[in-house]
Amino acid sequence: MANITRYNPFNEFVTLRDAMDRLFEDSVLTPRSFNAFNRVTPANLYETAEEFTLQVPMPGVNPDNVEINVQQDTISLKWRSKVEIPEGATVHHHGFQTSEYQQSFTVPTPISADKANASYHDGILTLRLPKAEHARARTIKVSATN
Repeated sequence: MANITRYNPFNEFVTLRDAMDRLFEDSVLTPRSFNAFNRVTPANLYETAEEFTLQVPMPGVNPDNVEINVQQDTISLKWRSKVEIPEGATVHHHGFQTSEYQQSFTVPTPISADKANASYHDGILTLRLPKAEHARARTIKVSATN
């Protein structure tokens, strides 16, 4: 015995509400800093009492080709990845390409840009971004007077 399913062409439509939700999720809630292919590069950003640490994977990137700008609470990165395919090779999958990237990150408090440092190890750029002195939390001791 065969199963018969009635075809309903309206099942394939997206409701206006779902379309608007998708529109807002894709355009408003997504960070505005995109690389050349409209994708956000994954990154780790974490904070301690003294500094922020930003880690960005950059496989195959020459550290000399990375431009870092730090201004108050914003870190801007630009870099170029270069992938060379040997002459005469047959490409079966081309997942990451030679391209230029740009991405910005904003932290909650100002950064001391003159004390920031960057390192590149195993394809990951790590930025150590000390908080500005006036932005750091302080413990104030109370003295009692008689």
